[in-house]
Amino acid sequence: MSDRVLITSSDPAGLAAEVERETGEPLRWCRLDTPGFREATVWFCASAPPEAPLSLPHLRWIHSGWASVENWFQRPEWSGRITLTRTVGDFPQRIAQHVFGYLLARTLRVDEALRQMAAREWKRWTPDSLEGRSLLVVGMGAIGSEVAAVARALGMKAQGIRRRNVGELGALLPQADVVVNLLPLTRETESFWNDDRFAAMKAASVFMNVSRGATVVDEALLRGLARGRPAAAILDVFREEPLPPDHPFRGRENLWITPHLAGLSVLPAMARDFAENWRLFRSGKPLRRRVLRARGY
Repeated sequence: MSDRVLITSSDPAGLAAEVERETGEPLRWCRLDTPGFREATVWFCASAPPEAPLSLPHLRWIHSGWASVENWFQRPEWSGRITLTRTVGDFPQRIAQHVFGYLLARTLRVDEALRQMAAREWKRWTPDSLEGRSLLVVGMGAIGSEVAAVARALGMKAQGIRRRNVGELGALLPQADVVVNLLPLTRETESFWNDDRFAAMKAASVFMNVSRGATVVDEALLRGLARGRPAAAILDVFREEPLPPDHPFRGRENLWITPHLAGLSVLPAMARDFAENWRLFRSGKPLRRRVLRARGY
């Protein structure tokens, strides 16, 4: 075995062990603090890459442990004929669970239940239901397909917009009770959610962003919430992270915030995706989940 694998991770030993369990063979691992890492032909980058570019003259393949890859477009390591792949792992299941966990919590008024428990009160209400409501996924890839499948299992009417039919969004937005943003961040999607698109949303609708913060114009969302289009927002990602304590999004009853945790990578899922591509790489076959410059993701 001649390929040497540079691994950058918060837990390199644990991740390497998970990969070897999946591949059934030892790999020639190296780390940034070990001699000879510049000889690596493969880089498994399972965390944020170091600020300073790396000199890796023999590099042929980079595998990102994250689904989002926009930062790689400015990295000099991804150049020439080097292949960049990304992790999908269990993101579809995790993000779908996040979407419906918080959507159901709002629909069933879990916040009121928690308030009453703390206050030792007993005031009944009639919970709302998602059954029969319409959900629109904007960014219908593997994650969006899972979100739509769960929506249908809960009795919702689910539709999706892909990159090639984004022109249909104008007709679908006014019909959607729930809009879930899953767009990647590209030149075309930066500030995609603007005043016009929020104004087109259905009154009393809910907007959820579990993709990239920079796809949303913050001020436009605040103006939309003031008009009731959308009536509520559930956000997991933001232009500025961590979100400052004094950010205008803070302290609003109709805006729920989570700290970018819907699609966190976990070692077993990252290891499975890397191991699958490792077998393809070693056999000279095309890798899966390749990132294409022209497409932007």
